[in-house]
Amino acid sequence: MQHPNFETQHPLQQDEKEWDDLFQNSNYLARTRQAGINGRLRSSRFRSVCWKLYLDVLSEDKTQWISRTKEHRAQYEKIKETHITNPRKAAGQHDLVVNNPLSQDEGSLWNKFFQDKELRGMIKQDVLRTFPEMLYFQEEDVRTKLTDILFCYARENERLLYKQGMHELLAPIVFVLHCDHQAFQHASETANPSEEMKVLLDPKFHEHDAYAMFSLLMETAEPWFSSFEREVRKGKEEMLTSIPFARPQDSGPSVAIVTKVNRIQDQLVKKHDIELYMHLNRLEIAPQIYGIRWVRLLFGREFPLQDLLVVWDALFTDSITLDLVDYVFVAMLLYIRDALIASNFQTCLGLLMHYPPIGDIHSLLLKALFLRDPKNNPRPVNYQFQQNLDYYKTRGADLVNKTRTKAAPLNINKVSSSLLNFGRKLIAPMGGGSSGISPINNEVISAPPPQAPVPRPLAEPPSCTAPSNTQMKSQPFPQTHHQHRLLKSESLPVHLSKGEHSHTHTFSTLYAYGLSQVHISLPAQIHSDTPGNCYHDNIISTRACMCAV
Repeated sequence: MQHPNFETQHPLQQDEKEWDDLFQNSNYLARTRQAGINGRLRSSRFRSVCWKLYLDVLSEDKTQWISRTKEHRAQYEKIKETHITNPRKAAGQHDLVVNNPLSQDEGSLWNKFFQDKELRGMIKQDVLRTFPEMLYFQEEDVRTKLTDILFCYARENERLLYKQGMHELLAPIVFVLHCDHQAFQHASETANPSEEMKVLLDPKFHEHDAYAMFSLLMETAEPWFSSFEREVRKGKEEMLTSIPFARPQDSGPSVAIVTKVNRIQDQLVKKHDIELYMHLNRLEIAPQIYGIRWVRLLFGREFPLQDLLVVWDALFTDSITLDLVDYVFVAMLLYIRDALIASNFQTCLGLLMHYPPIGDIHSLLLKALFLRDPKNNPRPVNYQFQQNLDYYKTRGADLVNKTRTKAAPLNINKVSSSLLNFGRKLIAPMGGGSSGISPINNEVISAPPPQAPVPRPLAEPPSCTAPSNTQMKSQPFPQTHHQHRLLKSESLPVHLSKGEHSHTHTFSTLYAYGLSQVHISLPAQIHSDTPGNCYHDNIISTRACMCAV
């Protein structure tokens, strides 16, 4: 028997009530920001609308929401029409002398088509790997949307183009829009929603809205992917080029991201936990090893998707400049600090590259807020990771072992002759052992033949809501004789002390997505190197004297 005071609400009525709570009051912006910080958007049907507000896709003036939305959508239509062309459809509208498949003319639609095909192929390759455990991202329509958005962004930003990892920033945006559209469609089947809700949550413009949100997010994230800081900072470029015997890789790609993660560890971690800071330095674990992936992907590989969305709620709510990223980074280290301090190099590496699960993600965000401003944020409960570390010790050993696997031969056609010559000169004095040269973004190596690799573990079964774990799977390899450690460095190589071998080999180390470097010095007697996979496993690889950006 139903309770007399119990009243069921239509789904649209629930939507309208939530809409009113979030947006229909004079102080609505503060309320939506508080909802994002407090984790109340986890079950919201309007998370995408809040993200649009946080990212400045929508203005603070609600009367402009509809016009602003239509403006963004029209802009994307124009961009897509400009960059995604079909030369066959335009065959009758242009001169066939110029527009034919054999034409090399710069104005030829066919010439542009073949150039675009290579870029789209590279993007598609990454899109196919996006959240492989989620059925939603295996749908061809979704993959096409992701590819088109990233392609249009690359063509609109010719200096930056497309970089690996951008697809992992776009995917959660596309997923959040999809969830809100589905909820809204279900609720509006038997009722009539407001005009604002109809326009903002129109599923026909899923791709358009995702492009607008992604583009504005990338305005902040672009320096973390870009390798053009030297063009922007002319004084820095002059200083670098004036250094005698400076190598091309010493200037380093994406200086901004390397500087950022170094600052986080050298200043913030040191300030909040000097013991942890000294332990990481003693183990010579550079922040670039794990931090570049953490920051670039906004922790996208470290948390399950549902927890990741809560983290992004807070990051976007706090500031479009994503200032809270630095303190989430520190809070993550402090959560596992006891385990790190009690561990050796391999176990620490396993913990940092396979971040442990967190029971309450909101507690981590509260910790980050407290670290940044302890006067205006209450001290949160101090949770610590307490589990058996054998798993992480094994994962760390796998990462170290994988750096000793011989790579495939280099495709010389893709590397400039000057860089090849430079690399050969750098390797020539080493002598001894056979050298193998890997493809671009991998490494030049000299290592003993590897044993047969152990098969990669199977992925977890798909989930219809969100993955239980979006982190990478590791692929173990047998361990060889030498134990190499990663030395922390800034913009110049680290040299051995006078008591050790005076002759050193300086190597360039590639990190996540092959776009950032640190430089390592190893004794001359060591000839077995530590190459790795710079994309799939985001671990270090050494002796990469030729690195493409």
